[in-house]
Amino acid sequence: MRVSTQQFYSTSLTGMLNQQSTLNNLSQQLSTGNALGNPADNPVANAQVLNLNAKLSNLGAYQQANQSSQQDLQLSSSVLQSVNSLISQVQQLAVQMNNATVSAQDRQNAATAMAGNLQQLVQLANTQNANGQYVFAGSQSGTQPFQLQANGNVQYLGDGAQKSLMIGPGLNMPVSEAGSAVFMDVPAGNGSFTVSAAAANSGTATMGPGSVLDPGAASQQLVVQQGQYQITFGASGSSYSITSGTGTVGSASWNASSGTVVSGAAYTPGQSIGIPATSGGINFLSVPVAGTPAAGDSFTIAASRPQSIFQTFSELQQALGSTGSGPGANTQRAQAISNVLANLSQAQTQVLSTQASIGARLQQAQSVSSLNSSLTLQFQTQQGNLADISYPQVITQYQQSLTALQASQKAFAQVQGLSLFNYI
Repeated sequence: MRVSTQQFYSTSLTGMLNQQSTLNNLSQQLSTGNALGNPADNPVANAQVLNLNAKLSNLGAYQQANQSSQQDLQLSSSVLQSVNSLISQVQQLAVQMNNATVSAQDRQNAATAMAGNLQQLVQLANTQNANGQYVFAGSQSGTQPFQLQANGNVQYLGDGAQKSLMIGPGLNMPVSEAGSAVFMDVPAGNGSFTVSAAAANSGTATMGPGSVLDPGAASQQLVVQQGQYQITFGASGSSYSITSGTGTVGSASWNASSGTVVSGAAYTPGQSIGIPATSGGINFLSVPVAGTPAAGDSFTIAASRPQSIFQTFSELQQALGSTGSGPGANTQRAQAISNVLANLSQAQTQVLSTQASIGARLQQAQSVSSLNSSLTLQFQTQQGNLADISYPQVITQYQQSLTALQASQKAFAQVQGLSLFNYI
């Protein structure tokens, strides 16, 4: 076989170029630490790495949303803790003022303090997070949810939805609260029914929030049938009668036309009065009475209606700021304060329930955050096993390739210099 000079040059050059390419590839791997600089070298591993990159990117986004959600939840919980403390302060003030020995000036001072408490409650309800979003606006986080009107009423401009974030694979969690559910829609009274005194009452009797003895009957009579019950005291307040009526809950036009369920029952000061659904029936409600009623004094029992915490604060402010005097005015004030205390208890229950829900979600977010971190580490390890080089192995290969290239270059130079004239 004859080997021409041109074939020799071509074969030698191709070999050295291939060795140079290998050496460059190994050098790049050493400088970057990446074994997949050229996807064509290992397409299967490269596809796996791209898939892992996508998963890691998603986990990063989830983790960022998770951290944001934890911050908002912690802020909401902190604000509700402040709201709960404020409600406790107002409860203490109401108890202090619900005393016949309190002077008119003290009540006026307390009414002024209640105006400040109302403003503070509005400020807490309008809390913003670090991004300027309102945490109690529902999904309308860019709108200030609570507006204090000139007449003391508070208007809610948010919605009843909750803003949610994807904090983990397949997990969408609410991270905001609807202010309507927290501050506006609080059941009045004891949560099942309310007690109100007639404006013409002249005795010293007041009624407490009472209790439900039969929840099923209470729901049927008060909610389904929209029934109301009127307790009226007889001569000298030593007896009472109870009549029932139907109509729109809270309507001023209601009248006790459905019938008498209790007639001329004896009353002893300080006793609780049981209310049956029908004449001779079993009592399904019970209300405590304090003080001495006058003849003709009456009280109305109706189903609870939603009432805002702001309204409850305003009612206490109005009750403390009233300038009326005499047994009737004092009784009306005492009854109003008693109702406020019942409403505050319901408000506190609502706030604590919301805070417990936030705490459960915060705990879940923290658990998901730990899971996200674990998955991230796992995917990074898999990615490293596929893409990261083994430095000792690559260094050895580099040295071998460099030696082979140098040997090829030296051999080519020696053969290139050979000539027949050297042997003549």
